[in-house]
Amino acid sequence: MKVVFVSHSSGLLGAERSLLALVREAAGVRGHSVTVLTPDHGPLCDRLTAAGAEVVVLATRLWMGRRHNAVVGGLRTFQAATSVPRYWRYLRRHRPDLVVTNSAVVPAGALAARLAGVRHVWVVRESLLSNPDLRSAMPRRMVARAISALADRVVAISEYVAAQLIAAAPGLHGRIAIIAPSVTSAGPMAAPPGSALKRLVLLGRASAEKGQRDAIEAVAICAQEGLPLELTLVGVGEAKAARDLARYAESRGVGELVRFVGWADDPQPFYHWADATLMLSRNEAFGRVTVESLLSGKPVIGYRAGGTSEILAGGGGALVEPHATALAGQLRRLAGNPGIFESLQTQAVSRGRELAADTSAAARFTTLLEDLHRAAP
Repeated sequence: MKVVFVSHSSGLLGAERSLLALVREAAGVRGHSVTVLTPDHGPLCDRLTAAGAEVVVLATRLWMGRRHNAVVGGLRTFQAATSVPRYWRYLRRHRPDLVVTNSAVVPAGALAARLAGVRHVWVVRESLLSNPDLRSAMPRRMVARAISALADRVVAISEYVAAQLIAAAPGLHGRIAIIAPSVTSAGPMAAPPGSALKRLVLLGRASAEKGQRDAIEAVAICAQEGLPLELTLVGVGEAKAARDLARYAESRGVGELVRFVGWADDPQPFYHWADATLMLSRNEAFGRVTVESLLSGKPVIGYRAGGTSEILAGGGGALVEPHATALAGQLRRLAGNPGIFESLQTQAVSRGRELAADTSAAARFTTLLEDLHRAAP
């Protein structure tokens, strides 16, 4: 089977790491011919090659993004459309059996697959209707309906994502599968339970959606009550965003308790350093950080929202209402009751081992592709 994956990025964030797992299974384990089309050269490319894929750079644009207002979004969507002939020519020349688009934000591969008569699978990794950082010149429901129209099958990475897609495009019933991303531990499980709650880590690019200010506010509330907790914010992104958050921490009197890390290719040392991980996204489509933390044996304190609720329903964490006051209350409870926190640590270790034992996600996805290929007329 010849499969072409279309990636929206050549970086190494969650969607790209999940793509790597799919490529390793399809190419490395099952021996299929895999090509990945990326919009540019980046750190993902070498890893894809090592995983057994051919990498081809075909420039395109996205139709959704943080800065996609009516003007910018319209221009980017037009630019994405102008790249479709380039993708179509590639598909006509190489004649793959299937095309897989790895994110809802990139339309060129889907449109080209339809024009070339190639079966297409669209993987949606985003909370399409509710994420405020995901903007488009097109109404979101129209984007969902376009995904439905341009895909033979759709794969959603959580029930939360699937529910949003079906709400906007009811025709997806019967054509949508829920397959969570494959997440593997980057190292050994951390030390066994026993430490008190003193150190917290939150990973993610700085935005209102990811909750960095909520984390700082909660730490400030705890500090005012004589409970100093250390907080490390990893992957905050642009220097200006880090400066703004640092000023906010200073204004709340906890500048010395908050540390900033611009980017970390390997988050494992931070999970090991922390006593618990914060997941404060209000629209988390899945929660790769949540799974990685549990695989490291560290509990997660998260907002009761999106995919975070789905993962922590199996244990290993504590869910709170999505605001800083509720978060601070939970932190006080866990830091002030060592027995309760140690029980949560034990649950996290158990849940992490359970997740580590389930290695079927990439295999199930590849089986879906094989079944679709066999069913082709």
